Amino acid sequence: MGTYAVVTKAPPERVREAVRAGRVGGFVAPDPLGTIVLFDPPPGTRSSSRRLARPAVELVRRTAVPAWMLLANESLAEAMMLTPGSGPQSLQWAADWQPSEDPAEYLSDRKAWDAYCAEIATGYGEPDRGPDLALIRNDPVPGRPQPLVADLLRQVCRVFDLPDVAVGRSLLVGDEPGLYEAERVDGSSRGLLGRLLVRS
Repeated sequence: MGTYAVVTKAPPERVREAVRAGRVGGFVAPDPLGTIVLFDPPPGTRSSSRRLARPAVELVRRTAVPAWMLLANESLAEAMMLTPGSGPQSLQWAADWQPSEDPAEYLSDRKAWDAYCAEIATGYGEPDRGPDLALIRNDPVPGRPQPLVADLLRQVCRVFDLPDVAVGRSLLVGDEPGLYEAERVDGSSRGLLGRLLVRS
């Protein structure tokens, strides 16, 4: 299940205007908990999360509302928090994660994780959500299967009351958004790019 989606509390009309004014188009879908954006993939076969985040960063700058970019495949998930006034902050989970077996090292790693989650929640503007964000982990538990990395992204959405139906949606793996009431919005440079391609 692939995921490349942005979730924000910005109202749909504001998000549509921001996408239309940006360089990258995609689909915008309203949801009772916020707005979902599925951006068009960048050209090329491989893209880093920083490259995929560029249109999301631009969206946040234009709407002046924080957002989360959600990325996942079967082995790795990433939730990148974006705010208008600071750089991205990212949480990642690997499907085969194994914490340290040394108690002191595990405790140190856990304290660092908790502190980082508190920093992210504060940066997002909801510091009281930090402890709940820090609980989103996939440490192995005896007798229980490890959660799917996609489920961890759903938990991030639930912590911040954002639409978790964005998880599993991506234009990286298909052309259809798979979201109710999703509306196609083209970026402002699409026409110019099309004309340049026709001339070449």
